[in-house]
Amino acid sequence: MSVEPDNLDFDTLKKILDNSHDEIYVTNANGIVIYVNNACEKHYGVKASEIVGKKSREISEKKYWGPRISPIAIDKKMSITLEQKTCTGKTLLTTATPIFDEDGNIEMIIENSRDVTESEGIRHELEKSTQLLKRYKKEVAVLREKETKIPEFVCKSSKMESLLKLVRRIASVNSTVLLLGESGSGKGHMAKYIHNNSPNKDGPFITVNCASIPSELMEAEMFGYSKGAFTGANVKGNIGLIELANEGTLFLDEIAELSPRMQAKLLQVLHENQYFKVGGREIQQVNCRVIAATNRDLQAMISKGDFREDLYYRLNIFELVLPPLRERKEEIIPLTQEILGKFNQKYKLDHEFSEKVYELFVKYPWPGNVRELENIIERLTVVTQDNVINEHDLPKSFLTSIEHQTPPHPTASNKPLSLDEALCDVEKNMILQAYNELGSSYEVAKFLEISQSKASRLIRKYFPTNDYREN
Repeated sequence: MSVEPDNLDFDTLKKILDNSHDEIYVTNANGIVIYVNNACEKHYGVKASEIVGKKSREISEKKYWGPRISPIAIDKKMSITLEQKTCTGKTLLTTATPIFDEDGNIEMIIENSRDVTESEGIRHELEKSTQLLKRYKKEVAVLREKETKIPEFVCKSSKMESLLKLVRRIASVNSTVLLLGESGSGKGHMAKYIHNNSPNKDGPFITVNCASIPSELMEAEMFGYSKGAFTGANVKGNIGLIELANEGTLFLDEIAELSPRMQAKLLQVLHENQYFKVGGREIQQVNCRVIAATNRDLQAMISKGDFREDLYYRLNIFELVLPPLRERKEEIIPLTQEILGKFNQKYKLDHEFSEKVYELFVKYPWPGNVRELENIIERLTVVTQDNVINEHDLPKSFLTSIEHQTPPHPTASNKPLSLDEALCDVEKNMILQAYNELGSSYEVAKFLEISQSKASRLIRKYFPTNDYREN
């Protein structure tokens, strides 16, 4: 049953006002409180009966809230809105409105107060979150710059000059690139160089080592997952590495280690620029450049059925082969000087190499390429006490490897090697090179596809005792 406004009696009107969520506080021209609804109890912790009939100044002295707003409204003769803090910790947004009679005199002041404590908290948290987001953006920008900041390529050979000339043209377009080359030849460095010279250089550079992530986890890591996709999936799900690389570059290192299932899913991304999260039904769009790298023979893997031919051709829009360090000996000394300067600065030292060391560095075959060069320079920088690093500071295994690659002096009879001698020499060189690069009998056995016990026996056979350390 509806009630006409003109027929509202006092009790009905009071019931409406007392149940208002907002506080209504009325004082007359003499500053005496003539009405306050029940909302005052949740705002100040006192009942309306303890306030009605008292002077506003008397109430103010109890410091139930502050600052006072009525005097400002009376002085300015207009509605005023202010924030007030109450004794119970509430934040009120209060509007005081003066009511005038026919002669222009103030008849009463009506104050309407709304509890905005929660809104104030949300606003404060939003401000904090905004500031935090700005800080994170700066940190991400710094980390991104640090991650992609690389020294320029040392380019002293015709092979590298031709390669970099081609790379600069390729970098300007957003096509997929396949980097091939031996381990340690600088494929990761080249991927960053391409990114830094591409239209996406201000976007993220995300590296995925396909060999380091277990195959059963790779799909969730790469594509992300929706909430409840599997046991342990968090409430909101998770974004994948491909999504992180959006508007940037996704570098897939050791691409040959991808499982057949992941090869198929990656092919879909390269074809359509879209994918599904694990357990998801919503299509995810992505726009990123893909750079893949491997030190394995993909053509041979295709022949064996270990790598998809269609994926190979999709990755192989631009194929770049990085030459090993032994094929660009002109760059060994400049690289050595650059790397030595880096570690001198890092460890606050002042080392330099003797001419003999430079000579030996040029002779050495560097099976581990630039990575091996960096490792040995860092080791020499740290352990050598004298400022000048000499020949005797080099590892014995390093010197032994150089000796064994030197052609033997011809005998007087110029007799050729027997088959057994030739096989033994090949075996020795393979063991020396594999152990120098990999550093453990387990890895040598895995690489040469022999038992670990045989690898261990051959390493002991060909390495001096004080140079062999089983890992």
